[in-house]
Amino acid sequence: MSLSTYKKQFRVIIALAALVVLIGGAAVAAYLVRYSATSDRICAKCHAELIELWKRSEGCPAQKTKCYQCHSRGFELAPKGWNIIKHGRDQLAPSEYLADDALTSQRCLDCHQNILNLDYKPIKRIIKFNHRIHNGEGLNCMDCHRSAGHEYMTGGSNRPSVSECLDCHLREFEGPPKNWKCLNCHEIMLVPGKQWE
Repeated sequence: MSLSTYKKQFRVIIALAALVVLIGGAAVAAYLVRYSATSDRICAKCHAELIELWKRSEGCPAQKTKCYQCHSRGFELAPKGWNIIKHGRDQLAPSEYLADDALTSQRCLDCHQNILNLDYKPIKRIIKFNHRIHNGEGLNCMDCHRSAGHEYMTGGSNRPSVSECLDCHLREFEGPPKNWKCLNCHEIMLVPGKQWE
């Protein structure tokens, strides 16, 4: 082989090595950007108290969810607008972290869309409740389940309290023992002091 053939092969090898280093460096940079934009450790630097409440949460437990899954817009493969570069950037590093009710409720429904099905039955049948009807009335998930992600409630319940239900349904409730209207809301008569499993 001639010297020019060796030079040509050497240039090809150098170009391939540079391409591998460039792609590898871009992948590492993308990972670091994604980590810094979605890591719970980064969120904890400013929101330590919320991270602790979230770790205790039964509604969105820390071992199953991450901060960005509830507080940023969902992953979208196709861009909505013409700016493909901005869309790619936003998918790599979510730019809008929000805790507003509309976004958070939509993110709840992304995972729990089955609650709006006609045949949905809650796991714990304590209350007669239809999510579909309440959603149709304009209520969103945060109206009743504000503590689901960050467990503020003592006793570990992400369900709304009786007083929250009565804010809207007070007209329908006259209370026992006058006419046993408890069964309008409850599947069974609850015994005071007894825990429902």
